[in-house]
Parts: sequence; C-alpha cells; structure tokens
Amino acid sequence: MSAMTGATWAIEQHGAQGPDQLGKVWIAQPLPVGEDRLVFSGHVGNAGNGVTVSIRHGADILAIGIANPGFVIDVPARQGVYHIEMPVRQEQGRDVVCRWEVVDQERQDMALVGMVQRGVPAPGAPSGGAQALLGRMGQLFLIGDTNDSVGQFTRSGKLSESSASEWSDIFARLPGWEQQFGLEKIMLMIAPAKEEILRDHYPFRRASNTVFDDFLKRFGNGPVIMPRWELWNSRHLAYSAVDTHWTDYGATIAARTLAKRWDLPIDAFPNEFAVKQSNGDLGSKLQPATSYFGLVFCDLPPDRLVFDNEITNHGNIRVYRNASAPIAGKLLIFGDSFGTNLTEALSYGFQEVVYAYQPAGVDTNLVQLVKPTHLLLQITQRFVHGAPATDHSIFESGRKKLATMTDQERDQAKARLQAAPAEFQRLVTPLFA
Repeated sequence: MSAMTGATWAIEQHGAQGPDQLGKVWIAQPLPVGEDRLVFSGHVGNAGNGVTVSIRHGADILAIGIANPGFVIDVPARQGVYHIEMPVRQEQGRDVVCRWEVVDQERQDMALVGMVQRGVPAPGAPSGGAQALLGRMGQLFLIGDTNDSVGQFTRSGKLSESSASEWSDIFARLPGWEQQFGLEKIMLMIAPAKEEILRDHYPFRRASNTVFDDFLKRFGNGPVIMPRWELWNSRHLAYSAVDTHWTDYGATIAARTLAKRWDLPIDAFPNEFAVKQSNGDLGSKLQPATSYFGLVFCDLPPDRLVFDNEITNHGNIRVYRNASAPIAGKLLIFGDSFGTNLTEALSYGFQEVVYAYQPAGVDTNLVQLVKPTHLLLQITQRFVHGAPATDHSIFESGRKKLATMTDQERDQAKARLQAAPAEFQRLVTPLFA
C-alpha cells in the first residue's frame, strides 16, 4: 500500500490466539483503501448476539465494531503493530486475537531476502531440497527447488541466449508441424505458478521484469495461452493452500480457456465439483503434514482412462476416451504435472485425449503414432527459463525408468503392458525395443 509519506508499506501477521469461548475466529489480511486507510474484516464462530471488536494501535483504540458474526472495520493507516481485540471472559477484560504489523516494504524485502539466502522453510519442514514456504493466510509455496522459484519471481532478468534460441526454433517449427501432421490447431499453454496467481499471499514482492516477462515479450504474440486472469478471478478455488498445482477446478478453467481460444464448445466441461481433503505436495513436506480442502472432479468415470503405461512422470503415456464428448477430434498433450488433471478436464470436451509426460517437448514419432487433430504443448511457468526436450523420445524416457526396476518389477510391468488391448501395443512395443 502507499502510505501518507509516499513510501511503500507491507502488512505482516505476527500471530494469533483462538479463544475457545468464541469458537473459530477468522481474520482476513487487512486491505488498504486509498493511501491512508486500512480495512480489517473477519468472522467469529460463536458470536451469539454480537461480539465487540476493537482495533488498537499502541495505546490508541482506533475503532470499535461488532462481529455478528462478521465484521468490517476501517481505521487510519499507520506504521507499526495493530491489535485486534475481543472479549473472552468479562472479568478478564480483552484478549488479543490477532496482531498485524505494517512495515516499510524495503525493510521487509531485506528481511525476506535474508530468509531465502538462509533457505528458511515453513515451520516443521525438513531441511534440504525443495521445501514448503509459509506465506500469508496459511498458503504454502515452493522454495529450494532446482528451478529457483523464489529467485525467478523476485529478480529481474532475461532468458539466456541458448534458451531464447531454442524457444525461437520451437515456435518456428509449429507451422511446419501443423502442416506435416494435418493438425487443426496447435498451441503452447503455460500453467501459471501459484505465486503468480496468489501474489498477495506470497511473502516476496514480484520483480517488474522477470525472465518469464521476457519470455512473454518475445513470444507472447504467438500461439501461446497463459490463463492468468481467468484463474485470478477464482484463485482461492483454483489453487490449493497446500499444493503447488491448480486444483481440478483450476484445471477446468484452463481447459475452458483453451477451448474458447480454439473456438470449440465448452458446455461439456464440468460446473460442479466435490470437496476433498488432501495434504498436497507441499503440505506433505511439513512435520506433521498439514491438509486442506480443495475442489475435485465429482463425476470422472474411471473407465474413461483406457490406457496407462503407469510409468511415473517422464515417460508416462495415458489415453482417455469419452464417446459423449462434443469434440470429435483427438487431442495429444505433451505436458508436465499440471497436465495430469488438465488432461482429465479436457477429456470432458474431447472424445479422445492422449497425455505424454514430457513438458512441452514434442516427440514427432509419438505424434505420427497417435495421429491427433489437435496438439497442445503444456509447461509450467517456472520451467520456461530453460527449453523443452523437443525431439526427445518419450519411449526412451520410459525405457530408462524400466531399467531402474528390479527384474521382478520389470517382468511384472512387461506382462501387464503386453496384456493391454492390441490397439495400444504401438505404445507398448517401443518400451521394450
């Protein structure tokens, strides 16, 4: 927020107490209104006929309101610590439910950069490697990964010359692939990073000219789709608090955005979702693990998945079929972990979807085998600083995975895959060549 002095300010939570007598007390992050006001809001579970809420700054009571059960109170914006207070027991006066501090943004950035340099994860996260970073309002983010997610978000920079050259080559080849394989449509989809969509919950300020921004400046006018604003409109439902990935609901938003871009029908994509508790890939990194409720597909028929070579990640190939889908074509996706539920979402629209785990890396031999009508290259935002493994054989990745298995595991995998229907043997035989 911009304060009265023209300096930049940030809001930081210092902690909270949850008085049992009030039940669950929910406090939202205060929002700046103009240059000189803050708005506090929240909800009290056991409000009864109303609970008095006071906003204190130092010795000054700035405002008093009533939670019945919700409350919205605006106060003057000042640097320093705000206390949100509510009565717990009459004889004990007031308890501090939550404390927020308004600090100078430059001071906060210096402290947070120090955290990154020291590799400070969320409390309870194990040390070393990719870890969970605690953001605002309980959101977890990725830190310590080999792609330096934090650095990519917080530092200005440009694509390396080698990466820019390889991406240029890929975009130059797209028209040729479209003609060579008789494709109706071809597109690159970038799955936005969680911190891109939930940047106000991320504990670091975004740089103005990141490597990803440089990528968009170079190639954004091409056949590229980045459903950033579509996801932003439903961001707390589109991304889980304990996962780096979009939820099934978020994947469906991305699928619907792609269909619109391709002028395809979107009525078949789901509008209803179930709620499921999950640890996520970040919540599972904490000790003890933490979980969250997210939106998942509620009616995805298990028989829609007709083939899966069950190779983990790189080298995995799956085939989905849906005879009732409105789009008669066949979609082939070269994607990453964001592509798994994106593929499931797209199976509501396409009668056949083939998913190959190779982030935006086109294997032309697989394209010739599948003979798709539509081709989608999908990659996560934090991966675009490199370049896709174009022309790499997805079957070679699968063979490497099989080579790491024990003899017994490999024999079992071979027996299972060779028992697949004859029409899928063209996806099996190359794994054992």
